[in-house]
Amino acid sequence: MNTQDLLDPKSWAERTFGSVQLHDMRRTRRAVQAATNLAENPLGSLPAQMHTWKETKALYRLLDEPDVTKARVDAASPATDQGARPFRACGFAGARYDRHRSVPSSQDQRSGTNRERTRTGIFRANGAGRASSDTRGAGVHGSGTRMSRIPAPQGEQRYQRRKREERETDVWIRQVHAIGTPESGSMWVHVGDRGADMFPFFQACRSTQTHFLVRAAQNRRVQQDEDESSYSLTQARSWPSQASRPFEVPARHGHPGRSTQLQLACGQVTLLPPRHEPRASKDPITVWVVRVWEEQAPEGEEPLEWILVTSVPTTTLEQAWERVEWYRHRWLVEDYHQCLKSGCRIEERQLQSVDGLMRLLGLLSPLAVRLLQVRACAREDPERPAHEVIEPLMLAVLAERCGQSPLTMTVGTFWTEVARLGGYLARSHDGPAFLANHLERLALFANAS
Repeated sequence: MNTQDLLDPKSWAERTFGSVQLHDMRRTRRAVQAATNLAENPLGSLPAQMHTWKETKALYRLLDEPDVTKARVDAASPATDQGARPFRACGFAGARYDRHRSVPSSQDQRSGTNRERTRTGIFRANGAGRASSDTRGAGVHGSGTRMSRIPAPQGEQRYQRRKREERETDVWIRQVHAIGTPESGSMWVHVGDRGADMFPFFQACRSTQTHFLVRAAQNRRVQQDEDESSYSLTQARSWPSQASRPFEVPARHGHPGRSTQLQLACGQVTLLPPRHEPRASKDPITVWVVRVWEEQAPEGEEPLEWILVTSVPTTTLEQAWERVEWYRHRWLVEDYHQCLKSGCRIEERQLQSVDGLMRLLGLLSPLAVRLLQVRACAREDPERPAHEVIEPLMLAVLAERCGQSPLTMTVGTFWTEVARLGGYLARSHDGPAFLANHLERLALFANAS
């Protein structure tokens, strides 16, 4: 999709949802119109986004229709793909069906924050900012499916939690089985954060002939000799550096971007099963451990360290750096969730059923990807003349507002000025601006002109 189609809500909606099969062309047209309205004002409420009560009721009818499922919307959308979203959506795992390439799949979960969760699993605002202890809530997993919040019983002890049959962390294991086994000649890798560092998760990957790459959280027992054992994190931190590479740490809220030098060490170990995990088999698992870290960090910054555990054979330094790159793309997954939560306000949608929320998620997921794509447009080639990629009316309106010439304005300057419309100050220590919602404000200015 070219830049102008991406920036125009109607063109983007047609390209994204125009081929969705919902058993009635009127539903397809309604989905395209609803997506256009959502893209014009991602931060608005549904009534504000639909403009009129007639359009709002039409959207509610669409979201209540059993034939309209998130799976059918996803199947038509080029921005999503079962089991590989949102990596595929963001251009990382576009080779999912290449029989000779590996495809990392995100294992990440997000749930509502400062929301009361009702028994139907819908997010509802709560002034106290607490979650009722006897309720379950809906959350979103990085693979794009619904999960239920399972609160721990009051007073539950750690040994009791280990014996519980159903746990919230089982979402990772369920997703491994839901994604299934790769076709012959392909290798699928489940990439997870520290919450996925579970022996049952490792075993689920092995049972489906898939691989895993997770950031280690547990200092697990490692077999050395027949009668001796060590611990994984302790052993990895004892390895000397085998290579180093410059690394750009991206800016975050309150933390400026910085350049650093990463050290790398890797090796093969055999993990022993946990003694007190009743669901884990007693068989050891051979894995490769990759540790990257920085020796020193600026004052006020915590030194970066990742200790990654993977079942993918990692015998060369080139392979070890590749595993680091796989994990790095989890930042993009987190940005995707931020776009859903902050950019599309998925938690504030006051629908009356979980099914309705999931259908709406089918519309909002590609919209969250669009926000990431708009951001990418702002960063790819900041010195390129803006008139080569920006719609002329938008460029003319913004240039007039900031007192610059549309002929000399660069892409980087254009997006900075767009962000200023929403209050972005563009100071040296400010993180990257969240641009897409400010773009819609500029579009309104242009239409009014």
